[in-house]
Amino acid sequence: MTVQATKPLDIYATVTLNGSGNGTAQAGPAIVREHWQVDSVTVSVATQAKTASCSIYIGTTVSSGQLISNTLFGSQGQACGLGGRDIPTGYQIFAVWTGGDAGQVATAHITGTRSIGVA
Repeated sequence: MTVQATKPLDIYATVTLNGSGNGTAQAGPAIVREHWQVDSVTVSVATQAKTASCSIYIGTTVSSGQLISNTLFGSQGQACGLGGRDIPTGYQIFAVWTGGDAGQVATAHITGTRSIGVA
């Protein structure tokens, strides 16, 4: 693949946690030939009365995805380093929170670079 353009990646994916304090946020490249080179995913929840755990998966679905990182501090702005891992079009990054504050917004902040290739 020849890279046509490389730009900073700075994406926020959010979800409102359900009554049990669980939820999944997801984001991924959507343009044909787009790739994300992800440096980190920082996870947080709007409130921290309960401390959620958060797992990061990469794949087409959570169940078929590969577990990349896990933190017991998913409510507190914990960064999960991914070291520039390449995510192609069709794949997603899933942040899965468990045990957080019900009804609160959980956020995954995804940073790195994005590139679009040409054939």
